Amino acid sequence: MTAGDSALHHLDSAGMRDFLARFVQIPSVYLPDTAGANESAAAAFVVDVLTEWGLNPTVWEVQPGRPNIVAELHGSFGAGALLLMEGHTDVVTPGNLANWTYPPFGATVVGDRMYGRGTADMKSGVAAMLYAVRALQLAGSPFAGTIRLLIPVDEEGLMIGIKDIVARGYADGAAGAIICEPEEHEVCTAQKGALRLKLHSVGRVAHGAMPDEGVNALTPLIRLLNPIIDLQAELRSTHGDHPLLGKIYISPTVLRAPIGGDASQVNVLPDSADVYLDIRTIPGVNHQRIVATIQGYIDVLCQKHPSYQVALTIIDDRPSTEIPTSHPLVQALRAAHLKVYGDVPPYGGVPGSTDGTIITRDSGVPVVVYGPGHKRIPHQPDEFVHLSEVDNAARVYIHAALQFLSTPV
Repeated sequence: MTAGDSALHHLDSAGMRDFLARFVQIPSVYLPDTAGANESAAAAFVVDVLTEWGLNPTVWEVQPGRPNIVAELHGSFGAGALLLMEGHTDVVTPGNLANWTYPPFGATVVGDRMYGRGTADMKSGVAAMLYAVRALQLAGSPFAGTIRLLIPVDEEGLMIGIKDIVARGYADGAAGAIICEPEEHEVCTAQKGALRLKLHSVGRVAHGAMPDEGVNALTPLIRLLNPIIDLQAELRSTHGDHPLLGKIYISPTVLRAPIGGDASQVNVLPDSADVYLDIRTIPGVNHQRIVATIQGYIDVLCQKHPSYQVALTIIDDRPSTEIPTSHPLVQALRAAHLKVYGDVPPYGGVPGSTDGTIITRDSGVPVVVYGPGHKRIPHQPDEFVHLSEVDNAARVYIHAALQFLSTPV
């Protein structure tokens, strides 16, 4: 019996499905103004399982009620590479419950599908990676090196969880990372960058019938949006489309004036306003140059109109990532998928950004994104995952880890 056969023999599919159902039934939506609305209960559930398995997880709170988890399994073949496997505990809000056919935290099973918030994004990925590691453990950890599980909070927010994990050194020296997000059988070697900016304008309140007596805080933002939107076309002309990620996007997503006001005061100039920009980039695009270009637009406008006051703030900066298809981790995942499914998986790109962008940005570790579930079902009503895909993802992770960690150092 090969090491892979032994590990597959120890894969507890029934236990994994039960774990997933119980995991989904624990709401882990973070709502800052609602007591108990965080990842604490979901993380505690994961910690109990890891502790029962003897994996001795390390747990700490990034913020109150928001625990990160790290655990690892050492191979029995001696020193070798460090492989990271990563998945988050938080989920997004279910939204309007009337749009759901099944309760969003019910983990309802219909045929091969389990419905519920987080089934695809990404509690199924967490379940698959945990039970893959458990199977390897029960098979005697037949590999060289270490598998380290990173289970952070807040992937759906500003990624404070993975930022803290990486800052504490848990990604240092890793040879590669598998991000277990839903990618629909694709081995995703690239993911878009995300640059979030806020432009804040300060004016002076005045009567709408006498606007010259004040400064309309909204006006400079409107004037700035034209060149900012035109910048999208310039970037596309320079960089083209990426074969896996497509186009660059610059999207104004929020425009507010006055901040904290309401629409009843239509006869008053706003004394404050802001606009938020969601910028999605591809490899080769320099985020610092984008920021400098937009700051240049602000400087020129404010020099022309000295009464304008506009400040630019970087809310978040996640660069795009790309790993060569020849990388051993990519090839290990493709070979593992072939063993499990009988066909060669396509390469793909992640249209959003994952915690992997932070792992690469802050530690230089190459990442691949591969996991169970459809890539476009997350955040929608009636989110679901095929349970057979969760089983197969765990099998793929087993084979990929064994191949990637086959050589002692």
